[in-house]
Amino acid sequence: MMDEQERLSYLLKRYAANECTADEFDELFLLIRGNSDQPEVFHGLKEIWKNTDSNAAKTEHEWETLYRSMKEKPSKSIHTKSKIIWGIGIAATLLLVSGIALQFYKSQKPVVNSPVTKVKSAPELVPGGNKAILTLANGKKIVLDGKNQGVIATQTGITISKTANGQLIYQLSDVDDNAANSDAYNTIEVPKGGQYQVTMADGTKVWLNAMSSLRYPLRFKNKERKVELDGEGYFEVVKNPQAPFKVQTRDQTVEVLGTHFNIKGYQDETSIRTTLLEGSVKVKSAGISKTVLLQPGEQASMTANSIAVKEIDVELAVAWKNGSFMFNKDNVADIMRQIARWYDVEVVYSNEKVKNNLLSGTISRFENASQVLDILELTGLVHFKVEGRRVIVM
Repeated sequence: MMDEQERLSYLLKRYAANECTADEFDELFLLIRGNSDQPEVFHGLKEIWKNTDSNAAKTEHEWETLYRSMKEKPSKSIHTKSKIIWGIGIAATLLLVSGIALQFYKSQKPVVNSPVTKVKSAPELVPGGNKAILTLANGKKIVLDGKNQGVIATQTGITISKTANGQLIYQLSDVDDNAANSDAYNTIEVPKGGQYQVTMADGTKVWLNAMSSLRYPLRFKNKERKVELDGEGYFEVVKNPQAPFKVQTRDQTVEVLGTHFNIKGYQDETSIRTTLLEGSVKVKSAGISKTVLLQPGEQASMTANSIAVKEIDVELAVAWKNGSFMFNKDNVADIMRQIARWYDVEVVYSNEKVKNNLLSGTISRFENASQVLDILELTGLVHFKVEGRRVIVM
């Protein structure tokens, strides 16, 4: 059986070789902290770190940073419910905060001894919540927030109700055939700093992310169910073989019978990403007249000239719906767009190069912006200055 020092060496080698499991990483962290006052442990592990083939380029400075971060006591300044989970990468900088591992990936070498500008406390930059504006078929607008609930409108045999937890529910009532075939449409618009859920008359559920809108009929016609999405939405479609469900976005149509999928198609992003969790969907491109059929666990990424399909961790695509920011080697520009939408802030860059820095992790969407930015700053790869509702990225 291995003694403690042998176990430490074994775990560090597995970490350096990209083979460390989450449980093994936790064990490594605890063992290093428990032996942090023993110089021989420091020097022995440093030699393992420097001599591991996959980490031949590692410097003494990088080892000292890693070791120091591992043995430090938890910081109380970071909220412990920000859960961070990582894969291990050779180009990574490892930090531990509140006993949580943060792994960040960078596309270029970090600048050593770069100045750190602490993010200003910004308690006013609170996370978003359940809010939207509903536009009825007659043009009337209804603000959806925490102030009103219960029945808020009736239209052509449809009762529209709002719940306290941010859901809009359409329910059928007895109507004649003419009303059933009505072309009346509603539109729900979710602003920056908002999210909302809609249950349509057929039972299909749609979750809308910040800066998104959905246009949909009060009642679906007999042979087709079609809605229009701008922004990001997660769909749980009720199966109806006689009436396929279609989601129209810019230059793309997704067609399904009954399934769970996410579409991210913001105007300020270069691609439209459709991720399938359950069932199957057809993704059609108007621009290049191409159709692909997705299976669960696949994502179609459509640009003006192509559609590419790949397997992904679907949790990444629906993390926003489940209350998290989840990044997997995403660049800073993409991450800051998500932060800008959710916290209703303007993001500007004092250095364009920082946009290409890559990082991975999971942070609760219900932390204040200052806490999220603090966590990102811990990498030393990106710094922030907050001025009112403007976040300057440096």
